[in-house]
Amino acid sequence: MATNYWDYIRVGDLLRLQEGIEGDEARLADDEVVFIVVHQVYELWFKLVLRQLGSARDALAQDVVPEESIATVCSGLDRCVRILRVAVQHFEVVESIQTRDYLAFRDKLFPASGFQSAQLREIEILLGLPADERIPFGSDRDAWLDALKDHHGQRGEGWERVQARLADRPSLREALEAWLARTPIRGSSPGDAGDDEVVAGFLADYRAAHEVAVRRLVASIGETAGVPPAALEAR
Repeated sequence: MATNYWDYIRVGDLLRLQEGIEGDEARLADDEVVFIVVHQVYELWFKLVLRQLGSARDALAQDVVPEESIATVCSGLDRCVRILRVAVQHFEVVESIQTRDYLAFRDKLFPASGFQSAQLREIEILLGLPADERIPFGSDRDAWLDALKDHHGQRGEGWERVQARLADRPSLREALEAWLARTPIRGSSPGDAGDDEVVAGFLADYRAAHEVAVRRLVASIGETAGVPPAALEAR
């Protein structure tokens, strides 16, 4: 079915999502619209990151992981890095809002906080952040979950999403570690006779090859820049 850019991206729907709690964008100051748009963009980036992390987890969680899947996993994780790098740069736009201008609409947000981004919590969970390593929100270690409830203390969509993510196992970290544990090294699998020696030999050879590669790189840099390789190593 034929379409055009406006309809495919649903630009009209997107441009109607900046109305604030008043439901009327015309009543908002420019700075408040900036604040809303930047955070909406963050949530869209988070959606993409969750999708890529989920695909990587699902690929590695297979009983047999095809070799070609590894390239796809690495590509997806690299995309996540690029997305987050761009997302961090968005803070520069928020920083353009002067303190006095932010305070003009800050009271509307109370007690809302970026800490309540359910998708950001989902990313932590999917990556495999252990519960005992989570930075507590207040004195109660479970307060971070309560913070996801609505301003009436009810369990909203964000809270439900995080609960579903907590129940969705394995995490990417668990899937990766399980895949690495069962992946043969030089034909030897965990539990095979002499597996420890095979792995130790592989690591020793890897370190030796890495050292040779680094020395060659240092030498090539030195020759190109006109600096003795020994001087570079000394640095």
